[in-house]
Amino acid sequence: MELKRLKQIGWLIVVAGVLCSLFLWGQRMQSEANYKNVQMVVNYSDIVAMANANDLTEEEFAKALQERGVSAVLYKEWSLGSLNANGQVAIEVGNNIEHASYVEKVSKEVPVSAANAYVALLDKNIAVQVKDHVLEKVPGADYYPGQVDVITIPIMVPNGDSEVVTALNKIKEIGAGFDMASIARMSALGMDTVPQLRSWDNPTDTSLRMAFDEIKAMPNLVYLLFNDKEIPGYPQKNRTVADLLKDDKGNTVVPVATIEFSDQKGLNQLGVLLNKDVIRLHTISNGEMGNLTPDSALDRWMLAARERNMRSLLVRFFDITTPGANLQGNLNYVASIQTGLIESGFTLDQPYEKPASIPASTILMAMVGTAVIAGVMLILLEMRLPKLSLLALIGGIAIWLALLLVNPTMAKKMMALLSVITFPTLSCLLIMKPEARSIGKSVVALLKLCAISYIGAVLMVGLLADILFMLKLDQFIGVKLAHVVPIVAVPFILYIWNEEKPLTFVKQLLEKALDYKWTMLGVLVAVAGVIYLSRTGNSGAELSAAESMMRTFLNDVMGVRPRSKEFLIGYPFTLLLFWLGASRKNWLLTIPAIIGQVSLVNTYAHIHTALIMSMQRSFNGLVLGIAVGLLLIIGVRMLFAIYRRLEQRGL
Repeated sequence: MELKRLKQIGWLIVVAGVLCSLFLWGQRMQSEANYKNVQMVVNYSDIVAMANANDLTEEEFAKALQERGVSAVLYKEWSLGSLNANGQVAIEVGNNIEHASYVEKVSKEVPVSAANAYVALLDKNIAVQVKDHVLEKVPGADYYPGQVDVITIPIMVPNGDSEVVTALNKIKEIGAGFDMASIARMSALGMDTVPQLRSWDNPTDTSLRMAFDEIKAMPNLVYLLFNDKEIPGYPQKNRTVADLLKDDKGNTVVPVATIEFSDQKGLNQLGVLLNKDVIRLHTISNGEMGNLTPDSALDRWMLAARERNMRSLLVRFFDITTPGANLQGNLNYVASIQTGLIESGFTLDQPYEKPASIPASTILMAMVGTAVIAGVMLILLEMRLPKLSLLALIGGIAIWLALLLVNPTMAKKMMALLSVITFPTLSCLLIMKPEARSIGKSVVALLKLCAISYIGAVLMVGLLADILFMLKLDQFIGVKLAHVVPIVAVPFILYIWNEEKPLTFVKQLLEKALDYKWTMLGVLVAVAGVIYLSRTGNSGAELSAAESMMRTFLNDVMGVRPRSKEFLIGYPFTLLLFWLGASRKNWLLTIPAIIGQVSLVNTYAHIHTALIMSMQRSFNGLVLGIAVGLLLIIGVRMLFAIYRRLEQRGL
């Protein structure tokens, strides 16, 4: 089959896949447009602190918060440590109980041993609740009623003070249920309830049922948070926990929340088991609040809600360590969050609904994935490998369909990765030519380059159009790989593979590599590569103060901040490359040009970010990048002119 016909077949398959993906794109945008409910939450302990320091009742301060958009209260589960600090229980280790002030009120049957810790229940109002939790959660614990009830907890006999402290700390972490009286008071005001459950060692089915039955009985319950690095019972009991949070018909009774930037083991798997009934929560720690102004904190909340689909905001107060110092300032701050959310089109105080499911049939998925494989075929055709391209198309489709049937989620993630590698690479091979272009033609070429690369983004969005990815219960894989492969592949194909004698050319390059100038250049490229990779993904190198200020400025001016790798690096140097010509002597400019295309496509790998925001980010980056690129070309032209004048003068 001739080369031209194969290319036509390849592009027809790509177009068909893009059309299927655009359908899914539209469905996802509709789902995101309807997902506009946001709830502001405050910690109950903060309510207590602020009310107490400002001569208010808890109810008065809670009502002031309600007027400013807060509609839910977070309650951390009591721990034996917190109850001990409040004087509601007392904890002793070994023979120390014989010297406690309450020892005469303790049953004579309590066994005194160095191998026991003792929890004295001093507050009768919570004694039964604490007893039930400890006896269920701690194997070997025993209960001795008396004027002061005591629970014994077996421990390793401590050898020295440090082991005593270790034993005490372990006991203090044991959860003891929730402050049901306070929950009832806040609920009576109309506040929603958000419990945060602690984990415990080796939970049994009985102890899990006790904990979740207590939670399900709470009034105005909206969702559940977990407190520790892993959820109770992880990994063996995930399904048990999910079943306890469902009704008899398999419907979720209590949604769960994921805390942004907090990786809690087992939580994503639990979210999948709960029919994806998950809320994404953003908070700012008390430590971070000390480094922020009200305006910068407000920016954090708005970005979280607008750009990352956070639908619950756990709001912290300023100066919480001195809660009497800034009452009105904090109330004004909370009101500004409420105003910002409403002006951004969000609805407050509404029941939670997960994003609408996106109807993605297996046939649609098969078509979208096949388009990615056709993109690979087109790359091979650009390399003048028609037989291999045909084999890649037929074999790739067979493998793709098999994977899609066996493990659809993993298959879609792998094909999404291939998509964001394939089309930036293909676009560079098609548009980068050695001939110099005028400024106008360079801009047109850049637009064509971006359009072809953008096919990779469209296909990826179609492949990952599922609330599983929108809620970040699963995510795009291979971010680093997606950034590296095109940077290696494109220069190799353009400047080595396309040579008449590639092997001879490679030998010449290796000989030049021994020259110290080439060695230095290689080191510089390697260092730049490390920095580049460190800035990919959701974490990595910290931002400088100057970069943070630039990002804030751009966000304020343009609504959505464009990506620096596009408007400062990718697009300006692409225009310069096209203006000079993508010839071998300008090969170094190919690298920043590829970076821009990779960044463009990988913007859409953040599936939890609303599509409309990603589209606006891409548009802003392109417009600003073209402007910067034109200035760069003008600057280079001026330098060329100066150089020619100096050369004419013999300088």
